[in-house]
Order: sequence, then structure tokens, then C-alpha cells
Amino acid sequence: MITDPQRARKSDPGDPSICNVYSFHEIYTDYQKVFEIGESCRTAKIGCVECKKIMARNLVDALTPYRDKINELLASKHEVEEILSQGNNKARSVAKETMEEVRSRIGL
Repeated sequence: MITDPQRARKSDPGDPSICNVYSFHEIYTDYQKVFEIGESCRTAKIGCVECKKIMARNLVDALTPYRDKINELLASKHEVEEILSQGNNKARSVAKETMEEVRSRIGL
């Protein structure tokens, strides 16, 4: 992933406003840490690789609950299929009533 294209070396100061990774930090990283990372980038205290590693950890942490839920659902496929079937039956019943009312009102 391209970060700050003007930052060729770790010792070069960066510009978080043009860094794609920093945009992800604004979503997945704690607000105070985002500020610290931005400041560390601008003063060349951290390099792009370290910045990416921090963002990757935060992204993994943010997605873990979703991954856990997916695994839970995959482990209980029969239960999920039963829930979907019940919802399908309920929707079909409501749709049938609605269509009967529509047909009645238009004279079919």
C-alpha cells in the first residue's frame, strides 16, 4: 500500500494528509493515537512500515467481532437455515395478504 510518496526515507518528515494508511487510522485507531501517529509521522519519529503495522493491528482488532460472529454462524448452519426459513414463511404470508388486498381493490 502506498503511503506518503514524498517520504523516501524513514528520516524524512511525512505528510499524513496525503497518506492512504493515515486515512485508515482515522477510522480504526483511537482518536488520541491518531493524533500521536500523525505527529510522529510529521516529525519522522516513526516510519511508514511502523505506521502500517499499527494500523494493521487496529484493523484486525476492529474486525475481530465480525469474524467471530461469522465463525459462530458457520458453526450453526442448521440453525441459521431454520431462522431464514421461518422468515421466508412469514414474508410469504404477509405478501400473500397484501396481494389479495391489491387484487381486491383493483377488481381482479
